[in-house]
Amino acid sequence: MNLPGRLTRTTLGDLLGMLHRAGASGVLELVEASGSRAGKSHRVFLSGGLVDDVETDHEHPPLGELLAREGALSREALATLLRRMVETPERRAGEILIAERLANEALIGAALRWQLRSRLETVFRLADGQVRFHVRRPPRRQSSAVLTPREFLHGRRRARADGGSRATGHAREQAQREAAFRVLGVDAGTDPTLVRQAYRRLAAVHHPDRHPQATAEELRDLVQRFTRISAAYRTLAGT
Repeated sequence: MNLPGRLTRTTLGDLLGMLHRAGASGVLELVEASGSRAGKSHRVFLSGGLVDDVETDHEHPPLGELLAREGALSREALATLLRRMVETPERRAGEILIAERLANEALIGAALRWQLRSRLETVFRLADGQVRFHVRRPPRRQSSAVLTPREFLHGRRRARADGGSRATGHAREQAQREAAFRVLGVDAGTDPTLVRQAYRRLAAVHHPDRHPQATAEELRDLVQRFTRISAAYRTLAGT
């Protein structure tokens, strides 16, 4: 498979689309080519054309903090998690949360997918970089989260769709805000007070704690929906 050697000649959406259609397994590596971060590497791991891990040096919230921020983990539970992580540093946060019965597998799975999408979103923001693809994957622990094509391709900018022109940061931010308004079910430009009310109304309906009898599949859907609602509110609130 022949991939363009520079990101300026294509888009990450096109690269991932090609690898997905080919059912490729390996590592897509993007190396920043200029500026103070020249030489910094970002890696997207694929298995059978699906994204199952992303490595980037940009900061992302740890699993426990993410769950606490989304209201799915109490402060007491977070404190317990942090103590256990100090006592047993070889264990993953998700393993501890399940073992201590602080969260179930569906909740952990949804949070891991959110983390993975967040790391991938960072890579999508790269303006340029050298493109490399390694067929053989280095030995590593298999990720428990795998993104579907809709999650890593739907709505992404594609070079063949825009003639290779790069959307400005302002246009991208505007598109994100418009999408956030739609998620919350309010019109674009709605007053912040009404946006907050819409968020609280939706959160009260979709928060996993409001559905103690939900099945594992229903809980997974609730967590994903609640995560999208929270992310939309943070986008509009500027946090």
